[in-house]
Amino acid sequence: MLRLTNRFCAIFLANALLACLLNAAFAQQASVQSLYQQAREAEARKDYREAAGHYERILKLDPSLLPIRANLGLMRYLAGEYDRAAQEFRKALDGDAGLYTARLFLGLSLLEMNQTAEAIQQLERAARDKPQDATAVFHLARAYYLAERYQDALKRLEPLREKQPDDAETLYLLGRVYLKLSLESYDRLKRQHPEHYRIYELLGENYEAQGLSGPAIANYRKALERNPKARGVNLRLAELYQASGEPDKAIEACRQELAINPADAYAMYKAGALLLDQGKLDDAAQYLERSVGAGPNSAPARVSYGRCLLEQNRLPESIAQLRQAVKLDAGSAAAWFQLARACQKAGDQVSAQEALRMYEKLSASK
Repeated sequence: MLRLTNRFCAIFLANALLACLLNAAFAQQASVQSLYQQAREAEARKDYREAAGHYERILKLDPSLLPIRANLGLMRYLAGEYDRAAQEFRKALDGDAGLYTARLFLGLSLLEMNQTAEAIQQLERAARDKPQDATAVFHLARAYYLAERYQDALKRLEPLREKQPDDAETLYLLGRVYLKLSLESYDRLKRQHPEHYRIYELLGENYEAQGLSGPAIANYRKALERNPKARGVNLRLAELYQASGEPDKAIEACRQELAINPADAYAMYKAGALLLDQGKLDDAAQYLERSVGAGPNSAPARVSYGRCLLEQNRLPESIAQLRQAVKLDAGSAAAWFQLARACQKAGDQVSAQEALRMYEKLSASK
């Protein structure tokens, strides 16, 4: 009888303990849910430190909730506490190496702390796990850039640009990578060939991009001294001379370019347009006629040639060139304006008014 009594007591105690455990579990679950709701509300207010506090309290109740630990790391990251964020992400990954968000943001936290080598390891893993995630790929490229691995960065950025061609951050970083690669190439060229004409051509381009025409002209001249047959350099000089108000020097530079490359349609056009502006119609017509023949799809060349023919009173030829120009480039206000002039001078008022309306429409839209 005593053993039976003891047995019933044991059963009662076990049931009582189970009830207490269930009640504690339900109470803990309710506390976790309440804290989680408070954390999400703080997140919505962008009070990331308060949200982090709620997540920490949840983890004290149940340290096994690894996604909550990842959330805690994310709050620390968003609050700018990158060291503490990294600690939480590491703990989460120790429990579950497949937590992608923890992996990604561990890499980002390390990147913010300039721990580039380890950041690359984490971001490479994240990009391998989810290659479709542009965020992981972009920041991996950023890490490569900071590590001066410019070719690796370029390999990641080129596909991103194809997917999102107008993304400002991608374009900015891609520009920086191209610049670094360009400088690397220049430095190598300078080391291996210190007096090569390309060095002075590059220097000229650099000064030209900065709007420093004097140093640009000086370096282009040095390039030509070292290689008088370098193609394109005289045309750059022509542009600079024209911008500096020295048309005669610009025309001579075009002629020098044509001496190197007689088939250069742009050099013909440039020389003809400059001569046209000086009122030297016969000389201009020769260059422009050759330019149109060599490059028949150049609307600017046809506009200049049409204008030259108009000034020479060769109206049918002028109108033919200008109609071809607007056919090639219907958005050229200059072409429509010259066509209106030519048609009016030829007595075709209807065509002149139509061309003038197009010119006014295009001018108003600019």
